[in-house]
Amino acid sequence: MALLGRTSFEVHVYKDGGWAINQVMPTEDAARLKATQLLSLKKTRGVRIIKETSFSSSNTRESEIFCQMKEVEKDEDFSITPVKEAPLCDELSDYYQTAARNTMARVFAKYLEKHEITPLELLHNHKNLKRALNLDTMVPSAVDKISSLHARMTGEDARKRKDHIFDAVDRIAARARKVDAVPLPELKNNTLDNFLKQIDAKYQDEEERQYMAMVAFVRTTISWSGWINKMHELLPMADSQQDERAVSMIDELLADIFVGRTIIKDVIGVSKHLGDALMRMLDLLEGKCVPTKFAATELVDLLNPLFVNDFLPKSRAVLVERLGRDLAGVVRLTNSDNKSDDTIFFDKILKRIITDHGVVGGSAVAVGLTERWGRLKNIGGALGRKKSMEGVRDKLISGTQKFVYLLDMYDPESSDDFRSAVEGQIQELAAQLDSINMIAPNARTEKSRLQEAAAIQRLVLNSRLLSDTKDPIVSKFDEIVSEYIISEGVIERLDDKRLPFRDRATRLVTFCSSGVLTVGRATTIARESIVSYLRRKDFITEFTSDIPDAADKEQAIKEFYRLLAKTGFNVN
Repeated sequence: MALLGRTSFEVHVYKDGGWAINQVMPTEDAARLKATQLLSLKKTRGVRIIKETSFSSSNTRESEIFCQMKEVEKDEDFSITPVKEAPLCDELSDYYQTAARNTMARVFAKYLEKHEITPLELLHNHKNLKRALNLDTMVPSAVDKISSLHARMTGEDARKRKDHIFDAVDRIAARARKVDAVPLPELKNNTLDNFLKQIDAKYQDEEERQYMAMVAFVRTTISWSGWINKMHELLPMADSQQDERAVSMIDELLADIFVGRTIIKDVIGVSKHLGDALMRMLDLLEGKCVPTKFAATELVDLLNPLFVNDFLPKSRAVLVERLGRDLAGVVRLTNSDNKSDDTIFFDKILKRIITDHGVVGGSAVAVGLTERWGRLKNIGGALGRKKSMEGVRDKLISGTQKFVYLLDMYDPESSDDFRSAVEGQIQELAAQLDSINMIAPNARTEKSRLQEAAAIQRLVLNSRLLSDTKDPIVSKFDEIVSEYIISEGVIERLDDKRLPFRDRATRLVTFCSSGVLTVGRATTIARESIVSYLRRKDFITEFTSDIPDAADKEQAIKEFYRLLAKTGFNVN
């Protein structure tokens, strides 16, 4: 109760469904300061200020001069989604990178999907970030889980890691709060290219420039309600901007959106089953997706050329990672009552994903295929993984495909058990291929057989295999090709004495440049034959002996030297 003839200001807090006095302040300024302090506390749900003026013991006037309720979704389930791995973020800038944001998108999936905002919009906008941090348990639970993951990865004390992450959260929040009121260029009625030029003129430091550009960008994107609407706004820009940074910013935000669990279905439309959805995701990445019922047709038409022209590498990486996770997941590939239909559909997916040129999506998809085969055959554990790799490997039609698959399975940073299992599979496969015909059983010509052997050796040479595994396989393939060249008289047949000298020399050089030779002895054998030609004193005379015109002779020599240079010979 205020004193007679005096005005007081009661600061109330909202608690247990009603208002309760927290403190009585003598002035309005003091009351408002107290209200601000209370609102900064996580547990505060609302604050109001009641101005009370007492004219007599029976004559008191009350009026509400301030009231603010915090947006708290206490009845919503915003529990975190568990993840199996998370990138280590040592520097503050690491938390803004794609890998970290993708983890945030999965961990905070329920919250982000409810509000249809992205990690980029969370990190670069004070209001969005403050609302998320005001939830009592969401961020602390995530920090606890991620710090435990990191501790297992590195051996670091989990408590120290937790403190490190909480410190980063505080710094990210402080940074967003600091720039919240800073005037920045607007994207409305502007191009992203020009928008970035305005940012460049305002900030000199590159890291600060990138951050402030994203802050300004997000100020516009948060006004685009819903992920689909954001994509409708972003995609037309992606094909029209000249500044690579502009396209990269669009790709960053799209990559965040594509992590959403249902967004791909909202874009490409209804699929018959998981297997069909995976095939249609591959279609999208190859720029040939056909929208189905309930698809966002306009978005599909915009995404197809952007993916096929590789304008959206980060978005592609997100979808590829999703392919791997969905392949490894528990949801069946088909809806058929006959589970053998899943195996049939797996074969279709395998044929689509693994070719002589590589595994679409690389390691994540190769592992996903292996996990799926294990589920189809109901095998698990270390022995199950070995049998799963064998099962996938044996389904592939060429030696090149088998090595492509196993080499993409290999990761030198993986656990010792997993790495050893993959190395064992690679060594076992190499041991089985002890002749040219075994290496390339489906090749129809001698040239294609040799090309496949050389291609496999290059795959192994360029792989991440450790030297003690790599070197013996490389040497073995070179030995097989070398012995074949000698035993089959390949060089002698090319150097057919019945042919004109120029044809024989050209055939030998063309042979060397056609990708048929393994690195090592095989290349040396072929090159020595060519060098023996070049060292002949009368080489040019013999090479042009059947060409009457002097200008034609000169042109023939130039073309031959160009072929030599292409093959790797120093012709100077």
